[in-house]
Amino acid sequence: MVQEKLRAVFYARVSTEEERQLNALEKQVAECKDAVLQKGWKLVDQYVDEGKSGTQIKRRDEYRRLFEDLENDKFDIVVIKSQDRLQRNTLDWYLFVDNLVKNNLKLFMYLDNKFFIPSEDALITGIKAILAEEYS
Repeated sequence: MVQEKLRAVFYARVSTEEERQLNALEKQVAECKDAVLQKGWKLVDQYVDEGKSGTQIKRRDEYRRLFEDLENDKFDIVVIKSQDRLQRNTLDWYLFVDNLVKNNLKLFMYLDNKFFIPSEDALITGIKAILAEEYS
């Protein structure tokens, strides 16, 4: 019996449209694709917000599309560089991971080469979310 590859998507974001940041976005997208490839997953979609702050979701169309897609059985894993690329707002972070867990999806942060595990990571990621929000 052949096991199907897990379906993966990635989310990438930079907060400004400066050339330096745009180069960082290209690199982030390439790194996300590499992470999916290295893990042997199947890339089924990508969500990229350019020049959008992570402190709110209002103008982040791709983030909102990702959030809606969490409930549509389009993928198994969300790949991100790090927590602050996905979210710099504490409440929105918890809403995202709650929706992720509710739909039995996984979150992989390639910079740390680590899956988000709610029972182990909820406290530390909550603290990181608070710090990211303050830093912004």
